[in-house]
Amino acid sequence: MAARVLIVEDNQANMDLMSYLLTAFGHIPLGAGDGLQGVAMARELLPDLIICDIHLPRLDGYGVVAALKADPATAAIPVLAASALPVSDGGAALRAAGFDGHLPKSLEPDTLIPSLETFLPAALRGQAPQTGGRSESATPQATEAPRARLLLLDAAPDDCGLVASILAHYGYAVTVAADAEQADHCARQQFDLILCDADTTQSRHTAFLPLALARHQAAWAGVPLVLITSSRDDPLDGLLPPGVAPALLLAHPLEPQELARALEACLSAALAQLPK
Repeated sequence: MAARVLIVEDNQANMDLMSYLLTAFGHIPLGAGDGLQGVAMARELLPDLIICDIHLPRLDGYGVVAALKADPATAAIPVLAASALPVSDGGAALRAAGFDGHLPKSLEPDTLIPSLETFLPAALRGQAPQTGGRSESATPQATEAPRARLLLLDAAPDDCGLVASILAHYGYAVTVAADAEQADHCARQQFDLILCDADTTQSRHTAFLPLALARHQAAWAGVPLVLITSSRDDPLDGLLPPGVAPALLLAHPLEPQELARALEACLSAALAQLPK
């Protein structure tokens, strides 16, 4: 049974990342873009858990939690504060304001999910990702061979930690390279697929990816390349070096199952082209 988690967040990128991760672990994300909408949705939908940003338009996080705890219909719903600001008092001030706990936005995916699941009933915890109608173990078994070896090129370590965690849960062995030195080291290894998660609005992406791909073009020749951009309208000029073309082009937001199916299809196509 999946948990319904209401995310009250005005930053769309943060909303997308949280929704992406919750979906991967079998939960149902619900989204509100400001404080007043969050209160209204909580009263209407009665979610199992609420994750609320502090700095929100129309009504801030403190106003949201005060309204929800004052309403008998929503008072029992756990509300977690999500903030990029450091919490120096262990969360005492947030709890005094009415929050049941807090989630620092810097948490790694493998830490974030267990942290928020402690506020859910036992029956709603530990949902495993689903793909192709078959349940995958939340943590791949050490005795099982990985489905494939993936190299993830991403200049944003926080974001690639999320993608890598999700792919690992689908049985892939994932190696992450976030800078030129790490890419140089990975060029000496063998991979079945290279995944590039690119944000064309960020100079660190547009500088790192073409350089890494051009520098190791010979080492990675024949390895299928999947490029994920932040939008289907993103320009690709200068993002890939001459002579390098993606076998598959995707764009965020991607459902975890959609990403897994796309990668599986790409790997199957590459395998079919190998000499018999």
